[in-house]
Amino acid sequence: MNRWKVWMTAMTLLLVVVLAACSDEGETDGEAKETEGKVEASADWPETLRVGVVPSEDESGVSERMEQFTEQLGDALNLDTEVFMGTDYNAVIEAMRTGNIDIAFFGPFAYVLANERSGAEVFAIGGKSEDDITYTSAIIVPKDSTAKTLSDLKGTDFLFVDPASTSGHIFPRAKVIEELGVTNDEVEEQFKSVSFSGSHDASILAIVNGQADGAAVATDVMETMIDQGVVSEDDFTIIAQSDPIPRGPDAYRGDLPDDLKEAIQTFYYEYEDDKFFEERGISGFYPVNDEAFDVVRETAERLGMSPEELLK
Repeated sequence: MNRWKVWMTAMTLLLVVVLAACSDEGETDGEAKETEGKVEASADWPETLRVGVVPSEDESGVSERMEQFTEQLGDALNLDTEVFMGTDYNAVIEAMRTGNIDIAFFGPFAYVLANERSGAEVFAIGGKSEDDITYTSAIIVPKDSTAKTLSDLKGTDFLFVDPASTSGHIFPRAKVIEELGVTNDEVEEQFKSVSFSGSHDASILAIVNGQADGAAVATDVMETMIDQGVVSEDDFTIIAQSDPIPRGPDAYRGDLPDDLKEAIQTFYYEYEDDKFFEERGISGFYPVNDEAFDVVRETAERLGMSPEELLK
């Protein structure tokens, strides 16, 4: 009889252990369903993911589509998000260096500087397709201008975009040096005045409205403005154009956790929003590596200027 009681007690304890295990397994399955479709944030991820932007349009705030993109990124990663509005590329570079932003969209040369100064790592590039991820810099004049070449713009009012702008300063500056046969220090001397407009849109509108004699701008921005009906291709004339330039990339801080980087990449590569892509003049995001920007580094080196001089 005692043996029977001992055996029954053992079986009861075994049954309790089995039921407890089944209960734990059921709870685990429930937790997985609750996070289905979203990435479960790791303990070492930042509580808030901050995205840096520089307005590419003549506007004072972040576009509605960019706000939406940032919110969707946060939803997918189960993180809060904030948008950091930089006054220029240098402000965004500095914000990444100090850890105040985690991801940013840079111009090509601004990325090169961010890579050197802030440990930025490129991971995505927008394009019409995976094989169409370049654009060019164009020097434009008003439709009624008599200028046909860069030489014809000597002694006139000329606009660059931003000191760190690849297509709005670095490449066209190199073009001026090449075509006019001058040194980098002599570029400003070729014109009556040289100014920075702050954005490609502002430079294009200045040419269309007769407020400048010549300007260096990005062809992708120009094409987007034409597609949106802001300007017409008959409003200006292209008198010079650069070799192909890699488009502006998206980059994150190099010291972010690897699993967070992978989650960010997945979101970008799988993202679909026609209106957002139209705003950026692309059809999607594609993988890219740092070597793609060597042509930008080489062009900057040919100018013989330090980053500090270029950003003055």
